[in-house]
Amino acid sequence: MNISEQELQIFSRHLILKEFNEKLFNDLQKKKITIVGLGGIGCPAAQYLVAAGIKILKLIDGDLIQKTNLNRQILYSVYDIGKSKAKTAKKKLHGTNPECKIDTISTHIDSKNINKYLYNSSLVIDATDNWKSMILINQYCVDKSIPLVSSSTVGFDSQITLFNNLSTEHLCLQCIFPNKKEPNLARCDSIGVLGTATGMAGLIVAQKTINFFLEKKLDNIMTMINVKTLKIDNLKIKKNVKCQYLKKK
Repeated sequence: MNISEQELQIFSRHLILKEFNEKLFNDLQKKKITIVGLGGIGCPAAQYLVAAGIKILKLIDGDLIQKTNLNRQILYSVYDIGKSKAKTAKKKLHGTNPECKIDTISTHIDSKNINKYLYNSSLVIDATDNWKSMILINQYCVDKSIPLVSSSTVGFDSQITLFNNLSTEHLCLQCIFPNKKEPNLARCDSIGVLGTATGMAGLIVAQKTINFFLEKKLDNIMTMINVKTLKIDNLKIKKNVKCQYLKKK
């Protein structure tokens, strides 16, 4: 197995599992995962992915850490206030596996830099929870046939979807939410958000990513979670023939 002695010890417990045989684990370590948004969902997703053996990560977030982030953004502490989210997250993740290769981008994704930062990703995780960014990332991943995990949380509720983005089969975020402009939805800064809700969303994001690469491809399923009731629903989603993005193409 192409793995160091240190990593062999770190990952020893799940290397026992037959699903993490030598070939699959080696393949998993070669995947290039880009996470856009290192907030309540991006933090636990990144942490669990590194802990599962993902070795090549790109972390994108232009924000600085604030006190109001600390109830849910678990890679940060009060000692990190004012620091870059991306750079701080990298430092914390290296504490789990010092051998992982992490690039950090301390800026926000926009139409001018998206190709530079997302190109050549094996999979993109959108944890921005910002409609403008979500639509931009969605369209780019469809264009480039890059698998995309889209996620969001507000209050006690989360939704997570993995889009395979096959060039031969269209199904994207705008198939489900055909909004030209940002929808008038509740936001965390107005109605609040529970840290465990974003934590569970981040965990599901990480697991969907791992399943995808271990060939348990649960794509085109929207997972909806309410942590207050502990209810989890998996909804099969279908292509919308009137998708606005298809019209643009």
